[in-house]
Amino acid sequence: MKIFTELANAADAQAQAQLEHDLEHIRNNLSGVKAIVAIASAKGGAGKSIAAVNVAGALALKGRKVALVDADFNSPSVVAMLGMKRPRNLPMTEGIELVAGPHGLRVVASDLIVGGEPPPMSFLGDDDAPAPPPPERLESMSYAQAIRLVFGQSRFGALDYLVVDLGPGLGNLDLLAKTVKLDGIILMSNPSALAAGAARDAVRLAAANATPLIGIVENMVGFHCDGCRSVRPLWPEGGLQAVAREADVPILARFAFDPRLAEASDRGILFIHEFADTPIGKSLTELAQRVETILASRARVANAVV
Repeated sequence: MKIFTELANAADAQAQAQLEHDLEHIRNNLSGVKAIVAIASAKGGAGKSIAAVNVAGALALKGRKVALVDADFNSPSVVAMLGMKRPRNLPMTEGIELVAGPHGLRVVASDLIVGGEPPPMSFLGDDDAPAPPPPERLESMSYAQAIRLVFGQSRFGALDYLVVDLGPGLGNLDLLAKTVKLDGIILMSNPSALAAGAARDAVRLAAANATPLIGIVENMVGFHCDGCRSVRPLWPEGGLQAVAREADVPILARFAFDPRLAEASDRGILFIHEFADTPIGKSLTELAQRVETILASRARVANAVV
């Protein structure tokens, strides 16, 4: 008769084998994607979703084939920010179909997968259950299961870029880095001392997972003062610059608060499309260009080494 320890070891081995099978399936499913970029934040409220939709949109407007995954499953916002209407039921007979968004973007989001008004979702825990539940029970999954479902079953096909709007927190970043081979992370943060400390932890976590960091974006560094025609600071500066120096990565962009940015998101339009000539509109477009340039440079170096 088997003792409990033997039964537990057998279950662990089976779960590990299933996990390795799932990860291999994910790698094969993403084989047509040239570059996968996650926009992450160690703390919530950093503005990563606004950056994600506008960076993805800027790349798409340049003629690149781009898909955007809203991996903030508990609080999805990409669909609303892009002004998309939720279909009654997203086809899933042979995988998860990507939904056409504006400017040629293709989108995957939890509020597209569940038809109608979805029940409140809670993706709790990062357990390695051997197999995710069927899609109609998406709300009952752990975050780890949902990540494996989305990246293993979505029909991405051939893409130049897959941009991931990742849920906030170090746990989500660690999980994605262990599930998907990322070509780079853009770390969003405000300049406060607490946020800078959390960003430093995120940099260490990325290094521990051998995941390249593209750079850091400082958001809400100040606000536009219409009367004085200047940007007034909101936080003491220098914390994120120190993190960037330690990590040997650039500060990719610095955004001041502009009420029009939130307004555009609420109206479901791309800021870079309607406010392209504003300072933040230009900075968002330049951010997308810098990301593309850095990734292309790294790819050339990697090919030269091979």
